[in-house]
Amino acid sequence: MRSPTFKPWMLLPVVAAAFLSPAAQAQDTFRVYAGLAPTTYSIAFDNKSPTAYTSKTAKAKYVASNVGFSWISPQRIYVDLSLQKSGGSATHDLWKDATGGNPPGPEQDFSHDSEVLTAGYIHVLSEGQTLSGFGGLRRGKTTLAAPQGGSVPAGTLTWSKDFFESKGVFFGAALGMPASGGSISLSGALALLGGRWSNDSTTNPYSNDAKATVGFSFNAGYTYRFGQAWAVAGDYRLQAYRYGFKQSTTTQAYNVTEKISSIGARVSYQF
Repeated sequence: MRSPTFKPWMLLPVVAAAFLSPAAQAQDTFRVYAGLAPTTYSIAFDNKSPTAYTSKTAKAKYVASNVGFSWISPQRIYVDLSLQKSGGSATHDLWKDATGGNPPGPEQDFSHDSEVLTAGYIHVLSEGQTLSGFGGLRRGKTTLAAPQGGSVPAGTLTWSKDFFESKGVFFGAALGMPASGGSISLSGALALLGGRWSNDSTTNPYSNDAKATVGFSFNAGYTYRFGQAWAVAGDYRLQAYRYGFKQSTTTQAYNVTEKISSIGARVSYQF
């Protein structure tokens, strides 16, 4: 009986999923991809957070753009680098109770960028499925327009920017299987991250670090190939991370929960 072999185009450029094909030999393969993903982002503060942030949640909806590059070896070792950026017109609603000032209205500027570097190994099963183990590095930065000093004073508002930066490591596993002329993937990962909340206020500067915390991510996707080098993929992603900020000279210890969900599509080219 012919033994199953791995087909590199089936490496989905997300949190490490790979798929089996009985029709082609593995080889050194490079792939570039790009896509768009309608995304919902939220960051929630608990009841011990600094004044004016207490028990509030900032929400943003935007279309994120993502680009990436993958390499896979004949030994089924792979490396993937992906970059994601929110659209330039994204806004958030954390200060929806603010009045007056410039800009007026309930929503303020928002951006979220992230970089993810993943490396892993793919194991081919006898029934046409694949299993992969992976790990990597993740870094993200969220920028939110905010009143100076993180408060909503009476009268005219002066706006500054809040920054939430996170970085850390993750590790997980993925399952791939042929389906409907393409490939389905399921993957999950745990992340150990740290974070920093700061601002650029000139009247009330603030900076505080979050201790390392465990979060998770889940991905479900489908990939379909057409031609010799092109493929399209769609996926659903969910990420959730909870950060414990330490006590400072001006605040008590508090927790912040970050959640990101998206449904996206991308096109990739193999060479």
